[in-house]
Amino acid sequence: MKDSFADLGNTMLLKDRVYRTLKTEIILGHFKAGQRLNMLELANSMNISSAPIREALNMLCKDGFVILNPRKQAIVAESNLDGWQVLTDLRRMLEPYAARLSAGHIPPADIAAARAMVEKVIENPADVYAYVASDMAVHELIHANTGSKVLSDILTTVKEHSMRIRYYAEKFDDEDSPDKMKITVTSSKEHLKILDALETKDPDIIYREVLSHISNHISRVVSHEKSLNQQP
Repeated sequence: MKDSFADLGNTMLLKDRVYRTLKTEIILGHFKAGQRLNMLELANSMNISSAPIREALNMLCKDGFVILNPRKQAIVAESNLDGWQVLTDLRRMLEPYAARLSAGHIPPADIAAARAMVEKVIENPADVYAYVASDMAVHELIHANTGSKVLSDILTTVKEHSMRIRYYAEKFDDEDSPDKMKITVTSSKEHLKILDALETKDPDIIYREVLSHISNHISRVVSHEKSLNQQP
């Protein structure tokens, strides 16, 4: 986990870089539900002061990833599997709609940058951090260009919580698991189809590809959960 703190980058405010890093660790399940996040330990791991850690934890609390108790101690929030159906329903309704709105409004350079990220994941599907970054990049590309900040903020939150539940449900402790890498490659190839659709600027084609991807994602999670439940 500490390796993920090594390159926080220099393209955004420190608190935002810390926020994204901690959020990714929670989504991937490296920080478990109920786990206490020690501010001093995190600051030492990242070789920074506690101030940006505190700000990032407050942001994560607003997003529902962290709970701050009255003594300002941070605890990773529970990931509610019962809420997964609501999240997937929201995604199925809102993401294709957002995709239709974004048609023709996404800069070609942004599509090319997202494509490069996805292609790297297909080459190295064991890099889970690269996969999460590419996944978010493709979906943010869509709703960030709808012209509606409200819709964009809603879909960002829904997508992130959906990803967290997905990783929790899959229960893949081994990130080099062949099953996990197969899912990563399959999903990434669907991301490439979405990017191809975005290049056409055709609202109907884009709508169909996004809806197909979300439906496939839901089917994969359900299928995997069933297989886990059937194991002795």
